[in-house]
Amino acid sequence: MHIISQVHSRACSLIEMAIVPELKRKTCSYSFHREPLTSLIELSNLMTSGNQKGFVDQYGDILTLLKMVVDPVPLQTLLQFYDPELHCFTFQDYQLAPTLEEYSILLSVPVRYQVPFLDVPKEVDFRVVARALHLGIKEVSDNWKSSGDVVGLPLKFLLRVAREEAEKGSWEAFHAQLAVMIYGIVLFPSMPNFVDYAAVSIFIGGNPVPTLLADTYYAIHSRHGKGGAIRCCLPLLLRWFLSLLPVSGPFVDAQSTHKWTQRVMSLTSYDIRWQSYRMDVRNVIMSCGGFRNVPLVGTRGCINYNPVLSLRQLGFVMKGRPLEAEIAESVYFEKQSDPARLEQIGRAWKSIGVKDGSVLGKKFVVAMPDYTDWVKERVETLLLPYDRMEPLQEQPPLILAESVPAEHYKQALMENRRLREKEQDTQMELYKAKAGRLNLAHQLRGVREEDASRLRSKKRSYEEMESMLDAEHRECLRLQRVEASYQKKIRDLEKQLRDKDIQLKKEVDLRQASENHLGGGVLELRRQLKEKITLLPECSECDLLIDQCQYLKTLIPGGRLP
Repeated sequence: MHIISQVHSRACSLIEMAIVPELKRKTCSYSFHREPLTSLIELSNLMTSGNQKGFVDQYGDILTLLKMVVDPVPLQTLLQFYDPELHCFTFQDYQLAPTLEEYSILLSVPVRYQVPFLDVPKEVDFRVVARALHLGIKEVSDNWKSSGDVVGLPLKFLLRVAREEAEKGSWEAFHAQLAVMIYGIVLFPSMPNFVDYAAVSIFIGGNPVPTLLADTYYAIHSRHGKGGAIRCCLPLLLRWFLSLLPVSGPFVDAQSTHKWTQRVMSLTSYDIRWQSYRMDVRNVIMSCGGFRNVPLVGTRGCINYNPVLSLRQLGFVMKGRPLEAEIAESVYFEKQSDPARLEQIGRAWKSIGVKDGSVLGKKFVVAMPDYTDWVKERVETLLLPYDRMEPLQEQPPLILAESVPAEHYKQALMENRRLREKEQDTQMELYKAKAGRLNLAHQLRGVREEDASRLRSKKRSYEEMESMLDAEHRECLRLQRVEASYQKKIRDLEKQLRDKDIQLKKEVDLRQASENHLGGGVLELRRQLKEKITLLPECSECDLLIDQCQYLKTLIPGGRLP
């Protein structure tokens, strides 16, 4: 009878939806900016498969977040379903909210049961920073800069020292420096190309999950209804959301025909992948100190989240509607505005309320009608951001009782155990395949580097030969131009010589003619002169006078005549 009434109620609601358009909540436009990560990805590729395994063992699976492409469309869709009063995402008949345990599994980083990061120290201890990053104290202090209202280390400096460590083969130092860069640029983004002191402090503390979850909730909550930039670890949020969605079937098949909003609106609680990696979670942090929920401290502000709304994600049964104290907003403020409240949260984390299966019950991943009805009532108040869609795949029957028949439970338990064993085998095969792929990629990179080196060598030889031939060609052209110039000069000189020769011949002919003309006159003059000249007779008196002069000359002292 109850089933018939539910079917009738659903049919009536569908008819009403077809007649009267359902009211929808206002949507906002969000932006999801990420800094260029090419330099970091290239740096991470310097590691071999063995080095990568050591890196993941020490710092978790943060390389996946570094290389993950963030699609803004699913994030834009997800944020439209945010419930600001409950600090979760409320859909048609189910709720989703990221948890400490899920972030821990996705990152392969355990949550330490201790006081998480509260705030950066007032004074920078360069010795602690230098020791954590395997750098010299002076090297850190000299490169410690300010950017905006934060201080820290420039990304350019860390990239340089990390490359130097890789060249030396100092992989421990390289891993630490690469990890802190991923912390500052991917996990806790603050300023462009800058790793601030908060990211360095969280890296040194080694307990990043609570701060990551806090930044996620605080960024979404502070921008709800306003839109704008969401500054948190976007790849981790997207990875969490996608891990809950179907990976096969109509939801995936419809991606080419339906928008993201339509596909999400078609999902019901039966389509969500509750039984994924979360089934191994045994202990859940449910409260801290006097808080009935979990207060979180991020890099910018504080906010609480309500684990009671996420139990189904961790494999437990959602028995009924939660208590008001468990879902009330206990914390939401900017850190700098209330230091006393921040200290109170720090004290609360010294008394962590952890519950296990003995309290939360057996894992059966179902929601009882009381809880589902409460969610639907919440939807009527909150409204949905988009038009309802019929489910894309056939829905199973409802669970109408709080208890499950033992036979069905045992069957489900055996199936669950079988699937878990199969998942473990698949994970092992996947790990081996990834290791083989990384090894092949490393070998391929080595072969490509050798080929590139040979190609560069050949290219240099060809370039040198081409340069030499080009130089010889230019020299040949120059010599041809010089030869042409000299030939022109020779032709000019030959012409000048010919002209001179002609002129000289003319002058010789003129002189010859002149001499011939003058020659006759000279002969005539000689003849006439001979005729006129008469020979003088010999004179003895002259000879006598000359002798007397010579004698007198000998008589005068000094041989001088007056």
